[in-house]
Amino acid sequence: MATPLQRQININKNVPGPSPRVTFDPNPLAAFTRDQIFWTNNDTEPHWPGLLNADGTINTTFFMPNQIAGNGDTSAIFSPSTPATFDYVCSLHKDEKGTITITPSP
Repeated sequence: MATPLQRQININKNVPGPSPRVTFDPNPLAAFTRDQIFWTNNDTEPHWPGLLNADGTINTTFFMPNQIAGNGDTSAIFSPSTPATFDYVCSLHKDEKGTITITPSP
């Protein structure tokens, strides 16, 4: 089984531009089970990626317990144990969306 990797998703300010006001990079993120995924907020405003449920509601604490402050702050680490696709949205800015696809470790 491969050694887990750290996978970073950058929250980057999208200036100038229409909505959404930030982008997630990479989007989508491809990772393996057990990889350690975290977000770095390169915007000046806070963001809070939450799991987008099938019914359109947001589970704000699925990935992390609280929002990520601006200016380079990082989130808690999310380490999935099973293959899945996770659609997420910023709980504070509903037009900011991303996807994480988890496949089995090689």
